[in-house]
Amino acid sequence: MSGTDLKLEQLENMASDLRRKRGELFEHVNRWRDERDRINESSRKVREEALKHKEERDKINARVADVKNRLQPLYDQLDEKRKKLAGIEQEVQQGYRELPKKRRVERDLNSVEWEVMTTPTRELLDRERELELTERANTLRKRLSTFKKPPKRTEATMEATAEAKATEMGIRQVRDEMNALREESQKHHEAMLLLHRKADDEREKANQAHGKFVEYLGEVKKAEQELDGISLQLRGIKDGLRSDDLKVERDKMAKVNARVEELRQEAQRKMAAGEKLSFDDLPFIYGGKEDDDDEEEAPKAGAKQPGTL
Repeated sequence: MSGTDLKLEQLENMASDLRRKRGELFEHVNRWRDERDRINESSRKVREEALKHKEERDKINARVADVKNRLQPLYDQLDEKRKKLAGIEQEVQQGYRELPKKRRVERDLNSVEWEVMTTPTRELLDRERELELTERANTLRKRLSTFKKPPKRTEATMEATAEAKATEMGIRQVRDEMNALREESQKHHEAMLLLHRKADDEREKANQAHGKFVEYLGEVKKAEQELDGISLQLRGIKDGLRSDDLKVERDKMAKVNARVEELRQEAQRKMAAGEKLSFDDLPFIYGGKEDDDDEEEAPKAGAKQPGTL
């Protein structure tokens, strides 16, 4: 095997190995491309789900704002009712302002009357003591009669208290409703954050898969560049071999043509000299190829010789 044939075989083997390697690399390219697209699709769906939770959270927050707006009028009403109750209680307290004094007088009168009832008879013989107690009791009774009776505000107080309590209950109900909505909003908010974190993780995985895709695609390009280089060498060698083959063929044809021309000239020489022509000479004399005028006139110029055709 010549050096050229050996080189050609080596290059063809290398080209075959590179084609096989390129096919394997393409499998990796397709696999990582599909993996990247699958993860991106999964991430897209996760983000869509997160967006749904965000929209629901925002709707609930809008409802919370509406409920919160209902609270301020209730707070205003509660302030008014508390002021009304405070005014009524102030009037009641004003009416009972002298109550402590009245109670002290009542205690003193009870004490005097109790002393009169419990003092032994012989001690009552003390006229001065008796008059003293009697006068003390009368004085206390007169003092009690000077105290004003407190105004009857109990019903008004109970009514104002009930109104304030009703408003407080309304506020509590609204706040409970608002808190329930806030809890529901928080659940959607946490779900949204969780899904966003998951989508971020998916995006990171997709980026890694895309990196692998680009890496193997680069390897494919390198293999194709090497294969192009080898293919170029192969074409060069094959083109060189074809050129050599053509040269050999041309050389062969040139030798054949030269030999034919020699035989033709020899046949024409024989014919011109009146020599005997063999059957091998006839094609060169009467063949399909036209001769020049002088050669065509040669048979007519010569006399026919014995033994000639």
